[in-house]
Amino acid sequence: MNLFKIEMMKIRLSSYLWAVFGIFISMQAMGILFLFLGVYTPQEGELFTEWSGLSALSTALTIACFSVFSAVAGGRMIVDEYCGKNAVMLFTYPVRRKKILNVKCMILLCITTGAVFISNTSVLGIMYFTAKIFGIMPESSEGSFILQVLLSGLLSGIISSAIGIISAAVGWIKRSVMAAVICSLLIVCIVPNFIAGMPGHIVMTTFAAGVCSIFAAGGMYRFLAKGIERMEV
Repeated sequence: MNLFKIEMMKIRLSSYLWAVFGIFISMQAMGILFLFLGVYTPQEGELFTEWSGLSALSTALTIACFSVFSAVAGGRMIVDEYCGKNAVMLFTYPVRRKKILNVKCMILLCITTGAVFISNTSVLGIMYFTAKIFGIMPESSEGSFILQVLLSGLLSGIISSAIGIISAAVGWIKRSVMAAVICSLLIVCIVPNFIAGMPGHIVMTTFAAGVCSIFAAGGMYRFLAKGIERMEV
């Protein structure tokens, strides 16, 4: 039995892709706005006049949006499945419940991390070419900016995925998808601000946030897995 294929068939992937596309377009519009704000409001400082600041703002907003996206996706894949009518069917599979949960979390991680990485790097890439076309020259950051963008994009995906798993676990506890969404909103009030607050250290801040998110998500996952193992239908 290929659980990955079964779970992929159960979700409407097209709806997630449309949501990702919508977030990407919104982030791109905000990125272009930030780029021109640096020209007309240079007094605002490094957030709009330096590539490090623009990268930090774009990354922070991307994490905020995709964390909520991940929470909604996690709520549909986990909370709805285990707290709804489908739970009976899930528990009849001739495999361990934890293995099914692992597949669901892996799908959530792959979709979110891939979407965040592609979106964040594409947004910053298009911003760079737009700056070239219009002759806008934000100050360059130290080191390899391309490497910073790639690393921060990957770490942002991991952070958003971890927040999605944490939120899904909270939603399962409360037996509510809305609780998962609210949990993600509370978290994104803190993490993106931490990243945007130190634009000169985007890789270090995303790495620190990523490590904390992974540990928190790991603890919530273990709690979720034990709870699902004990569930009775």
